[in-house]
Amino acid sequence: MIVKDSEKTSDISKGLVLLMATVCGFTVANVYLNQTLLVSMSATFHISAASIGIIATLAQIGYALGNLLLVPLGDIFERKKLILFLLFAICIVLALNALSINKTWMMVTSLALGIVTVVPQIIVPLAANIASNHNRGKVLGNVAIGLVCGILGARLVSGFIDVHFGWRMVYWTSAVATLFMIFLVYVYFPRSKGGNATSYKHLLMSLGPLFIKERALQKACVSQGMMFASFSAFWTTLVFLLHTHPYSYGSDMVGVIGLVGIAGAFATPIIGRLIDIKGEKFASLLCMSISLLAFIGLIRGGYWLPGLILGALLITVGTQANQVACQFTIFQLGEEKRSRLNGLYMVSTFLGGSLGSYVGLLAWTKWQWNGVCAIAILMIAISCCSLIPMNILRKMIGNLMNKKGSNM
Repeated sequence: MIVKDSEKTSDISKGLVLLMATVCGFTVANVYLNQTLLVSMSATFHISAASIGIIATLAQIGYALGNLLLVPLGDIFERKKLILFLLFAICIVLALNALSINKTWMMVTSLALGIVTVVPQIIVPLAANIASNHNRGKVLGNVAIGLVCGILGARLVSGFIDVHFGWRMVYWTSAVATLFMIFLVYVYFPRSKGGNATSYKHLLMSLGPLFIKERALQKACVSQGMMFASFSAFWTTLVFLLHTHPYSYGSDMVGVIGLVGIAGAFATPIIGRLIDIKGEKFASLLCMSISLLAFIGLIRGGYWLPGLILGALLITVGTQANQVACQFTIFQLGEEKRSRLNGLYMVSTFLGGSLGSYVGLLAWTKWQWNGVCAIAILMIAISCCSLIPMNILRKMIGNLMNKKGSNM
């Protein structure tokens, strides 16, 4: 079966949506495997915990590069073949990660793994094209369940395997799982055809003008970029918090908290339905409010395990549901450019994630947990500004500057 980009059917099967969510989850997990393994890797390579943190940052930078360079190909190439090619590449890079002998090797392979692990961002536009206009939010919300489960489930599985079999076995296990995903995609995924008969060079050259032209895309990039930065700051530093007083837990405890956070994945279909009814701006404001309240509570509640677990749940709900709202917004800009729109959007999202990981580690080094929460609150505040209309924002900034000038 060939599904053309111009088709909008309402009969996308639940089984296909489930499979898309599963493949998204298993592949996106590869970007996050290393976050739970940082302490073990630092011991293997005999370097400090702060120094090994660059590996988590590089994986997310690689993911941003993959979104910029590879995801737009979905607008010109048959998506099923592109997905299969990338899944094979993921298997190879995972093996190279498992064979790492020093920090430099691990840095290079982590960057490469991030680049090729962009399969979910090719699947999401495919799902949006198949879904009808009236249920697109619901479909995107259901596919997003896989993304959230992959992001948080990676910490659960990698933490368990690390404690019992070592961090290298985590990558070998993921490689085997990816081989199984290749079989499922080959058998069950529909074929599709991109709508642009253009060269790769012209495709990439169109990204800049597209970003400049679409204000809705710019706002979505800022919104989710900062939300995901706060999310990454939390999860990257959580392993260090749990290794210190009053917890003194192992890396497997991060996975347990991640398992609780997975419950937040099931809020994304609810947000999807809310988008279909109330609109994406209302949904985004709700998501930002949830994450903001969670970090405010974690300033004190982060040192109390039930409070930490509740915070992890709310942060997951807020961040991942906001992603669905933002993607719904940009997919309304035109189906013939959805892969490019999604690529640009995810570039900003994971650049924000890499920024959050890096700044979060710096905040932890200097100010410990309270510093991490303060940085995250600032990031969410910036995200909230993206909802303010540009003319009102300019007026607010102008009034603030005039008031400051008069005081001087």
